[in-house]
Amino acid sequence: MNTKANRIKTSSPVDKTVRTICFVVMVLLCFTYVFMYVWLLFNSLRSLDGYLLNGFNLFDFKNFTLSNYKELFTTQIAGSGRNPIYITDTIVNTVLLVFGQVLLSVSIPAFTAYIIAKYNFKLKKIILNIAVIVMVVPTLGSTATTYNFMTKLGLINTYWGIYLMAAGGFGFGFLLFYNFFAAIPWEYAESAFLDGASDLQVFLKIMYPQAVPILTAIAITSFINRWNDYMTAYIYLPDNPTIALGVSQLYSRMKNALTLPIAFAGMTLLATVSLIIFAIFNRFIMNNMSVGGVKG
Repeated sequence: MNTKANRIKTSSPVDKTVRTICFVVMVLLCFTYVFMYVWLLFNSLRSLDGYLLNGFNLFDFKNFTLSNYKELFTTQIAGSGRNPIYITDTIVNTVLLVFGQVLLSVSIPAFTAYIIAKYNFKLKKIILNIAVIVMVVPTLGSTATTYNFMTKLGLINTYWGIYLMAAGGFGFGFLLFYNFFAAIPWEYAESAFLDGASDLQVFLKIMYPQAVPILTAIAITSFINRWNDYMTAYIYLPDNPTIALGVSQLYSRMKNALTLPIAFAGMTLLATVSLIIFAIFNRFIMNNMSVGGVKG
């Protein structure tokens, strides 16, 4: 009876209308994103004259050229004098920052989530509630305070400053790890304790390896977010721009020089990496994110 009622409910006219509206909205959103990417890609391959003549003549194959990408890697994006910054420099900066931040995002939240999920202490519920509230409160209002704090520590324009801000123990990753660890039977740990294992060994050798699917999904999404992060580098790392900030600076220069196809090449490079990563791991991310959310 319940199954039949559920089928009637899901096939009701109201449900069909809502699903249709949601589908149409999602299709429109997908179309806008696809169109923007195709527009950038095709215009990054066009000659400057062809683009200035008609920016929406995307299939102008006669004027396609790879010279924009060649100039992208030889054009100075930022810096001056003896310290010029090119797109390759921003890529190196981004790789160093991204991998450091990803490593912290899959380790620190895992530690805090495991402790709160598996150990009982007086402030446990309060800390868990704070972790949820922190996710709701906008962080933009604390930018001035954070910048002042980083300045006093002398961490502006340093990798360590960015790593420090990425080393928070809360956030969305914390909730996923918390739900996952909370669902693991404590008997695993008790068996290890009988064999002489310490609490740290139980976490590193028994609990943490079981969270590899969640860990990998968080690492992939964190990589995409950090790769496209513009604001953090703009505020805290202006002298060593990441590729997102570098492309923005390149766009400003190319806009003034009316050589936008070169800037489009940089934007296409930035967007393509995220698209490739997401396309490869799309199903993996969705499956493991949903599993991590349901287990709690």
